Amino acid sequence: MKWIVPVAEPVLGGRERKLLARVMAEGRITQGRFVRDFENLVAQFCGVAYAAAMSSGTAAVHAALLALDIQKGDEVLTSPLSCIASANPILFQGAKPVFVDIDPLTYNMDLNQIEKKITRRTKAILAVHLLGKPLDMEAILRIAKRRKLFVIEDACQSFGALYQGKATGTFGDIGVFSFYANKIITTAEGGMAITRNAKLYRKLCSVRNLGQENRPFHHPWIGGNYKMSNLHAAIGVAQMDQVDSFIARRRTHAAEFSQAFSRLRQIRQLPIESMHERHVYFAYPIELESPALKRKLENSLHKAGVETRPLLSVIPNEPSYRRLGFSGRAVPQAMKSYKRTLYVSC
Repeated sequence: MKWIVPVAEPVLGGRERKLLARVMAEGRITQGRFVRDFENLVAQFCGVAYAAAMSSGTAAVHAALLALDIQKGDEVLTSPLSCIASANPILFQGAKPVFVDIDPLTYNMDLNQIEKKITRRTKAILAVHLLGKPLDMEAILRIAKRRKLFVIEDACQSFGALYQGKATGTFGDIGVFSFYANKIITTAEGGMAITRNAKLYRKLCSVRNLGQENRPFHHPWIGGNYKMSNLHAAIGVAQMDQVDSFIARRRTHAAEFSQAFSRLRQIRQLPIESMHERHVYFAYPIELESPALKRKLENSLHKAGVETRPLLSVIPNEPSYRRLGFSGRAVPQAMKSYKRTLYVSC
């Protein structure tokens, strides 16, 4: 059916078409000046020195793990409630994702449970800012510093979100964004890894290009073909002109949703925003008192032409992870929240 309010609908206009036409006319469709321009715009927007464009958010997460030398047998703490792309690259490295159950108020990792999951094999924390809501990065960094762990921020859904006045993605060793069609800004397919560390930046640039460095066909690192094309980057350059208006629109829609849905007694929880943060509302989650009420609201919204989605995935409960010995039973709060919650688009 054609939704009156779809979950995702990218805003594309004349400037995107104009820049794409310029790329086609110039003939430089792979790596080119729009990639560099887009990287510079993202770095400036986030307030960091370095940004490396990637072919997807998943590729950027994997490149970050490669750059930090996460290896077979290492453990990486992360959220069980997320897009599965946040955890899969850990498995690509032969490492083990260790799932920290969520805080039921934020759907982000429960900070009080993180240290309980750390072992001698723990190498990093992959912190997910779910649905555009910032995680408490000061607490994460205190733990990481005390336990000598790397921090990767999966800010794929939180481009432009702020915590304590700083952009998500800028607190850890490496931050990662996605620019898929449903994200805050889009390049159709694409991602970015950002860092303040020059050495990590050079390695990110190497591993996105098959591990090549300094000269053709010299490969000091294991890497993949994770480069962003000039075509995708041109869309990104045009989108960056509008990023502030995109975020403002999402925040306005979220306020309108909160006003409307707060009238329903069966609502258990709506999104919250603390005074220390700016939420960018990649999506607007609505938690009901029971799974049955969730289904009832879902049916009502669908009849009204409003598309809904489940609250992403409880990753250890997915069939592909259960076959590896993981289980949703290990993260009971994530399971409860997932069963009672849906989201709509902002």
